[in-house]
Amino acid sequence: MKDYYALLGIDANATKSDIKRNYRLLATKFHPDKNSDAGAASKFIAITEAYDVLSNRKSRTQYDLKRWQTLKKRQEAEYSFTAVVPPSIRLRVRRNQAQQKRSINYRKAKHKSGRIIRLLSESFYMVGRYTFHILGISVLGVILSSAIMQLPDIIKSGYAKGILICVVALGLLYGIFKIAEHLYFEFKEDIKAFSDSYMLPVGKAAFVSLSVFALVLVLYGVILK
Repeated sequence: MKDYYALLGIDANATKSDIKRNYRLLATKFHPDKNSDAGAASKFIAITEAYDVLSNRKSRTQYDLKRWQTLKKRQEAEYSFTAVVPPSIRLRVRRNQAQQKRSINYRKAKHKSGRIIRLLSESFYMVGRYTFHILGISVLGVILSSAIMQLPDIIKSGYAKGILICVVALGLLYGIFKIAEHLYFEFKEDIKAFSDSYMLPVGKAAFVSLSVFALVLVLYGVILK
């Protein structure tokens, strides 16, 4: 917003005669007919605009109100602060932090049996995260198996249908691969975190975790039967 008072070299309390007097002095100085400077014409237009606004009581009142609102907003902006949003913590970081807290009880355990129980408990806790992975692979595997078994009969009814089933089967196979790939890399990271938190050799952490994982798979297979 232009500061018309500053353009005419007066303050906000200037009288109408003060405005008129300063405008005449500046208009004479920057009039294009009397001043050949490149910026004289633009300055003359600016001070004329300022005079037109401030010399009229109604337009000056409206201008003063807008000017006051602008100054108020500027002051509020200077004294306000921007709330800093803390960065979100990744899921794995949260998991590792929780695991480190649980490992304290493992290190405090005085008896070997107590430590074994806590190691098995942590392993079951880890494996439990992959329930949906196992279910996803199982469901896709059942659908894939059914599609392959029906493929010969479908091909007999038409090659187009057979090709479609083959495409679907490949999609299912790709889905199983991606789920298994994600499970592998995530479980690998879990074993490393398990080893670090419980201060175990990676081999021992892997043995305990994979043993529990195998047990869960066996139980899962028994339940399905």
